[in-house]
Formats: sequence, structure tokens, C-alpha cells
Amino acid sequence: MGFALEVGDTDRPLGCRHVLGFREALVAAQDPAAPAPARLVIVAPDPATDDWLARWSEDDTQVRRTLTICRRRDGSKVTAVATIAAYGHGTDTSLAIESVTLPWRRRSIVRSGVHPKAFLEAVLALQRASEPARMLDPNEPSP
Repeated sequence: MGFALEVGDTDRPLGCRHVLGFREALVAAQDPAAPAPARLVIVAPDPATDDWLARWSEDDTQVRRTLTICRRRDGSKVTAVATIAAYGHGTDTSLAIESVTLPWRRRSIVRSGVHPKAFLEAVLALQRASEPARMLDPNEPSP
């Protein structure tokens, strides 16, 4: 197996033959100007990895997972926050990527398409505070 997935709810790495998009994710984690892949595809998982993916695919309380993907050939690693986009018999598992970073930069997400709810609420509060107060006309339909 050429790749290993390190996840928090297993005690050992999970193997697979290949992870499509890994190189692009690694480049994006190192360089914020590089485009991040929208998806990573897990090709030919070993039985333990397939069992873990099956459990994840049925988990309706924790759909988002953080996993570190390691290319065994050279030890390169990238950490991704992802959700399962496609899973099933005869289908390579596709992961929708929310963010990627290097494992030693765990506190700093380098590439992300999502923002914490608190950050968005703070931005919206600033926007609301800067808008002039508007009186609502009771005869107008609500926006």
C-alpha cells in the first residue's frame, strides 16, 4: 500500500494503494497561492480502511473528519478536513475537501473554503453596525 491514513478514532494507520489529488493537496498546503483540490479520491483501500470508511459513511453525527494522509514512499504528509462525497460498492471513495494544511501547522489552516461560524458572525455584525438605521414601513412587504 502506497498511502496511509492517520485518523483519530483508530490506533494504527489505514492503508490504501493511492490517493488521487494528494500531490495537489500537498502543494496547496505549502503554498497559499496554489489551487487546492476540491476532492481527494481513495483508491484500493485495504480491508481495515474499507471498514473504517463504511462506518464513517453511515455516521450521521460526525460527517466531517480530520485525517492526515501520508505518502509512504517519501513520508510526505498533508492534513485535511473532509466529508465523504461518494462511497459505495465499486466506487472509489471521494472526499470533499474543506481545508488542507501541513501536519506541523495544525493550528494554522493554509487553504480553506470554509470559515468558522464565529468569524462569519463577527463580520456580519460589523457590516450591520456600519449600515445606517432604516425605518421599516408597515405597509411594505418584509424583505
